[in-house]
Amino acid sequence: MTSMAERAEESGLPVHRLDLENDERFAEDPFAVWDEATDTAPLFYSPAGRGFFVAADYDTVKTVLQNPRMWSNLPSPITYTKEEVVIDVPPITMDPPQHTAYRRALIPLFSPNVVATLEPRVRELSHELCDSIEAAGSCDFAKDFASKLPARFFLEWLGVTEGDADRMFKLAQAAAFDFPTQEERNAIEEEINAIVGDVMKARRQEPRDDLATAFTQIRIDGEPVEEKLLVGMATLAFIAGQETTSTQLSYIAWHLARHPADRQLLVDDPDVIPDAIEELMRVYNTGGPAGRVAAQDGELAGCPVKKGDRIFIARSGADRELDREVHLLRTPNRHSAFGLGVHRCLGSHVARMEMRVGLEVWHERFPRYELPTDFVARHRYGSFMQQLTRLPLELNPA
Repeated sequence: MTSMAERAEESGLPVHRLDLENDERFAEDPFAVWDEATDTAPLFYSPAGRGFFVAADYDTVKTVLQNPRMWSNLPSPITYTKEEVVIDVPPITMDPPQHTAYRRALIPLFSPNVVATLEPRVRELSHELCDSIEAAGSCDFAKDFASKLPARFFLEWLGVTEGDADRMFKLAQAAAFDFPTQEERNAIEEEINAIVGDVMKARRQEPRDDLATAFTQIRIDGEPVEEKLLVGMATLAFIAGQETTSTQLSYIAWHLARHPADRQLLVDDPDVIPDAIEELMRVYNTGGPAGRVAAQDGELAGCPVKKGDRIFIARSGADRELDREVHLLRTPNRHSAFGLGVHRCLGSHVARMEMRVGLEVWHERFPRYELPTDFVARHRYGSFMQQLTRLPLELNPA
């Protein structure tokens, strides 16, 4: 059987080295790397790691993500890393029809009606964080607001005690923004699962009005969910919900601090914030690495695909294909920040609410802010997503 590299060459696919583990340009300007990938071809082959195809434009990304029968998300080695590290985070690492049953059971936990009841607490937490920042006179937005808001909210909603919250946050950071070995990843997951598992056991004995209790009440085909699987799902909800929202908020603030006219638009008319969020998620999509493995033989963009072939889905570049310029009032807005297809983010309503409320409160409290003149953005890239390492802001400059 011919290799992926040989089939790519025979099909005329370009070879472009997209190396997520070792390319230092990701620390300097990840979006330039994504743009370069998208400009290479809709589909190309990267010899980095163990070798993999790259879906780099929006239509190819959509084709892969919306065809789970061909492109599986079952537990398998990460597509783009040199070491064969396996991630198993159900229900993401499930395929239909099993995935369909679990997703159907989880949807009510994150519905718009549920999210509406959570908004007052997110607004309250936003003001509390702004109080602390105002007293200090300056801040690192990424650390002091963007990270703390979703972490405090979600851990409180999940029912994790304050004593365990800091440890959970650090573990989530290690899982999302590093490239841990299999042994390191297993240790991280084991520690997080132990904390969440204790919460689940407590809620079975004494239910409360929180997310952990809701998880314990999930039924699949009328049967309770296995404890290990239930804990894994709750852990995934925390890591995905915390890190995606915090990184996206930081990139939004980074843009607004560099573009005063866009920032002023949000200050003058907070009603535009939802549209602004969609556009800034499109241009600064932080939902980094995503991979699939071919479940059967087939073809993609004219290239033969064999069962077991690895593909990386470059969503950050694909979303920018339409337009690399920001237009805050763009509508409709086509992007994949929350995914596409059967694995589309279950918590998208929660994330949108957190970002909207956070930005409303922030601009109410700090209508003027800017970056220090000597600030140079540095980015951190990992096995789940990318983030700004820091975002210092000078508040209400004269």
